[in-house]
Amino acid sequence: MKKISFFNPKKGAGKTVSAVNIAYALVRKNKKVLLIDCDARSAVQIYLNIEHPKNIYNLITDNYNYSNVNIEDYITNKNGLDIIISTPFLSKLDYFFEIENNDKQGIFYSIKNLMKYFQDYDYVIFDTEGTINNLNTAILNTTDYIFAPTKISEIDLNGIMDIVHCYETIKKINDKLEIKEVFLIDVNQRTKIYSKSKENLTNYLKDKNIEISEISIRHDHNIVVSMEQNKDIFSFRNSSNAAIDYRNLVDEFLESED
Repeated sequence: MKKISFFNPKKGAGKTVSAVNIAYALVRKNKKVLLIDCDARSAVQIYLNIEHPKNIYNLITDNYNYSNVNIEDYITNKNGLDIIISTPFLSKLDYFFEIENNDKQGIFYSIKNLMKYFQDYDYVIFDTEGTINNLNTAILNTTDYIFAPTKISEIDLNGIMDIVHCYETIKKINDKLEIKEVFLIDVNQRTKIYSKSKENLTNYLKDKNIEISEISIRHDHNIVVSMEQNKDIFSFRNSSNAAIDYRNLVDEFLESED
């Protein structure tokens, strides 16, 4: 089992759309995948139009209270992808651990403890909130790979610096953590701003011994329409530019694992 966190403290960086479509791309490669929505805005649930009586907040708190749970009670499935949905109550996790239970480290031990339930998966994917908080830190403490999508504005690219800073800090505790895929999304590859942004980002990451992906996700209206229809890009239009790019990104990732 490998754990992948889609992480970028910048909101609107494309984490959810990338987490969903890369998860489905992996499923199409016959991988067993679990996608966990760890954003209190429940973006995955809205994107895929799914409901379930239990969510990631329930899983974390139930397992903390009872030490053991039936993981199947928390998982729903859509088109071959296992999913644990989120809830706005996720924003109350700090209150649950620090105030109700007087356990400031509880969230870190609890997230690590959950991994015992996921051993049958090839990949567990966390879609994280666009911020730096205790939950994201706890997730990164048990993560193998960071996937960091970013857009090409100066503000978005500055978010990569925050990612690298978090990575360097958490790497001291979780030495297996690796920034595996940094990739640009929603781009027009024919523009000068794309070329310049990719060059600047490549040079910055090179100084940190981190590589930027050769694959960028092109601007594609099919992404917007697929989200409106609550479908992954492959189910909606498998021949679209975005579907091709996400497939190529997954191929690049899987080749790097061999």
